Amino acid sequence: MRALAIVLFSACGSHSADKPIDAPHTPIDVPMEMGSDAPSTSGNSYDNDGTVPYTVAVEHVSTFDVTVYMPSTPGAHPVVSLSCGLNQTAAGYAPYAKRLASYGVAVVLRDDPGVLTNTSDILPGSLYIVDTWIAGDARFDATKVGLAGHSRGGAVSLLSAEHLGNKVVAWFGLDPVDNEFGQNPREFARTTLPSLAIPTAYLGAGVTSNCAPVADSYELLYPLSASPSVLIVGEGAGHTQLEPADGCTLCSVCSPSGTADPNTVLAYATRYATAFFARELLGDASVGPAFEGAGAAADVAASRVTIMSK
Repeated sequence: MRALAIVLFSACGSHSADKPIDAPHTPIDVPMEMGSDAPSTSGNSYDNDGTVPYTVAVEHVSTFDVTVYMPSTPGAHPVVSLSCGLNQTAAGYAPYAKRLASYGVAVVLRDDPGVLTNTSDILPGSLYIVDTWIAGDARFDATKVGLAGHSRGGAVSLLSAEHLGNKVVAWFGLDPVDNEFGQNPREFARTTLPSLAIPTAYLGAGVTSNCAPVADSYELLYPLSASPSVLIVGEGAGHTQLEPADGCTLCSVCSPSGTADPNTVLAYATRYATAFFARELLGDASVGPAFEGAGAAADVAASRVTIMSK
């Protein structure tokens, strides 16, 4: 029975292998048509894309590839390194990457190397992206690096933040799962989380599933996080609703699934993630410490989310 449980968890939220672009290593220009008339972020709820054009390309880093969303404006750019969930690819997080890039924040996404790769074996590559590659590339502002991740990618990115120390300025978790699956030896983000001295934010799924057990989820991690930290819980949201439906396969294995409207969940998840990094990497204080300037009151009033902060 234990073996069966492991197989089911392995398949949870597994992702199609399609890349978000057709020509690896070839940048694609993406002009922006939505958003404000200027790239200024002050007073913006981040519900729409900004006006900064960007390119999308697959680049080789160390022994693996990454998908890079790079703003086309001159100068070094703040950057978010996003760790994909189990068996998932960059395509599943394109809404977040597009939104951030359209406001001038570069995004680097590494496909999850697959269910046969131990979580602890992904960590060195995640550290290399920030510590070596980003630090040595003039396109990026290495003083403004944020980390994010979904599911086991949430744990990988949180572990990375703990290892990298002051080389990272903020972390955002999309229903992170910090469990022992595939880890040998085991290293848990929860162990040193209380000493992580950067702003953190969690967007958790309100519907607990076999893909995000309570004992390993935001319900464990948020209480351990030092201030400042914010917890947003999507009412009726499911673990896999934090990705676009057309980019997710075998989602039915995550049981039970979410009862909220998936488009609504993805819309506010993208908005909150963008607003968080706009505040921490772009200096937009209007976002507010608990997302007061990014639609929090309306979402709470409509029972879409609950929010707490410390």
